[in-house]
Amino acid sequence: MTKYKLYQWCSVQRKVVPIEEVRRERYARDLFIQDEMEPTRNPLNPKEVFTSKAKLRKRYQEAGVVEVGDAYERGYDPHKRFDDDNKKLTNNIMQQLRERLNG
Repeated sequence: MTKYKLYQWCSVQRKVVPIEEVRRERYARDLFIQDEMEPTRNPLNPKEVFTSKAKLRKRYQEAGVVEVGDAYERGYDPHKRFDDDNKKLTNNIMQQLRERLNG
């Protein structure tokens, strides 16, 4: 029996917990964008059905269609979420430390 106990931040529970209680919300397989998708009809030619994103996009390019997203126009800033997450994490850890010290 060891006298030390290891703790780690658990992103699912959003707090510091003993390392045995850490739960994973993502696995390595979730970090890759897959080419497969549900069968989807080509809006340009409804007789064609695709299960590959790359093949559907190739058809769009051949037809001169441009895929456009509007996230950036609506104010999306990829760094803002990262900064907000770090701030929440820091505040949460500081709160837990205060609770432990004040007891």
